[in-house]
Amino acid sequence: MRSRFPPLDWPLAVSTLSLIGIGLATVYSATSVPGAHEGLWVKQLVWFGVAAAVAWIVAAVHYRFYDSVSWPLYAISLLLLVAVFAIGVERMGAKRWIELGSFQFQPSEIAKLATAFVLARFFDHARLDLKKIRWWLPPLLIVMVPFVLVAKEPDLGTASSFPAMLIAMYFWAGMPAGQLLLGLSPIFNVALFFLTGSVWWFVGLFVALLAYARPRIVVLVAMLALNGAVAVALPNLWNHLHDYQKRRIETFLNPEHDPSGSGYQVIQSKIAIGSGGLVGKGYLKGSQKALAFLPMRHTDFIYSVVGEELGLLGSLTVVLLYGIVVFRGYRLASIARDGFASLMAVGITTALFFHILVNMLMTIGWAPVTGVPLPFLSYGGTALIVNCIQIGLLQNVALRRREY
Repeated sequence: MRSRFPPLDWPLAVSTLSLIGIGLATVYSATSVPGAHEGLWVKQLVWFGVAAAVAWIVAAVHYRFYDSVSWPLYAISLLLLVAVFAIGVERMGAKRWIELGSFQFQPSEIAKLATAFVLARFFDHARLDLKKIRWWLPPLLIVMVPFVLVAKEPDLGTASSFPAMLIAMYFWAGMPAGQLLLGLSPIFNVALFFLTGSVWWFVGLFVALLAYARPRIVVLVAMLALNGAVAVALPNLWNHLHDYQKRRIETFLNPEHDPSGSGYQVIQSKIAIGSGGLVGKGYLKGSQKALAFLPMRHTDFIYSVVGEELGLLGSLTVVLLYGIVVFRGYRLASIARDGFASLMAVGITTALFFHILVNMLMTIGWAPVTGVPLPFLSYGGTALIVNCIQIGLLQNVALRRREY
């Protein structure tokens, strides 16, 4: 007997809806303090209605349509990113939004989807050979353009999701692990320099990578030249960072260095999560939230409200639901028979996973504060709509998983 239900990925759908429900309840709790953005949960509920309708339409339209419009959509997203600098709305020193009447949206969210489509189209090529350098340079350029534009807004947190997608799609498309790690070596170079203050830790790691990957002479020379240039530029890199970026790095390395200034957010977030204990203080009873000690509690630090009011059990429940979403996304990528659909699912799932991971690590002081919202939980219309579109695209793959 045939099932009356459509062949959706139901664990993915139920987990997503559960997270959105928890998000609505937490936004209500976070804004229940008098004079603290009261009523935002109603707006978020309206945005969810819009997001659910858009996600349904996105799932209904065959993914081949997104393949065919990937380049035009990518070009439009870049134009919108450029337009931000001319007509964008500035908030807290950053231009990230374009305003159309009462509606505001972030072009960077559209750019993420468009970039995932273009990369999936590129990697779904019959003669793709990622062992050759000429095949992995074009996708790098595709990603670097929106990355630079979004980073200049400045929004380094969202910008970082572009290379995260690329790395996952490189691997999924068949790039050897050793070669991929060598390609990431400049990132390791910068990260180890900021963490240790020395380039010698990276030198040891780089030698080990070369021994593991055994690259061709062309790749070897290119990596030596690139990392040499990065090593020379590193001492001056700090001076080219924005002041707020410097403060965030300093806060990440030592939050107690400025407890009443740049370290305040992280310290208060850790206090809120730690005070929740095993079962939490109870819904609507969070003291850090009620006394307004916890900043950005309905957006960037909404997970801290969950930790304070619902405790370890509530926090782990949210982690479990996110784990199901990410697992089902990668599973759909693995069982999809069409190359474009599989690669698209990897890119979309990685973008979601990146935002989830960075936000959660940020709230416990394990990552710099980047302003990345928590998908499905944080307040924000554009983010919620785009997150639901991403789930709609994954359900699109689920509906047509047996098609070639």
